[in-house]
Amino acid sequence: MSLTCERLRELLFDHHAGELEVEHQESFQVHLDGCENCTNYVASYTHTVKITRKLPKCTKLPADVEARLREVLKDHLGEQAKAN
Repeated sequence: MSLTCERLRELLFDHHAGELEVEHQESFQVHLDGCENCTNYVASYTHTVKITRKLPKCTKLPADVEARLREVLKDHLGEQAKAN
């Protein structure tokens, strides 16, 4: 069974975590071997994970800052949903 680029992206987290189901492992690699776009995407994803793991751990946000951030995100995500 061959994978589409979209399906490969859906499976990427499991692949990166070493939890990709056996039946998907070969088709994942076959697709990756033949698709330059997905190869670049996986390389970028892997690099991003490595970089973020090196960042210092965050402390808890002050309650008022967290509340304001959540409100802005709620408004922003609501506008995105309306646009789609």
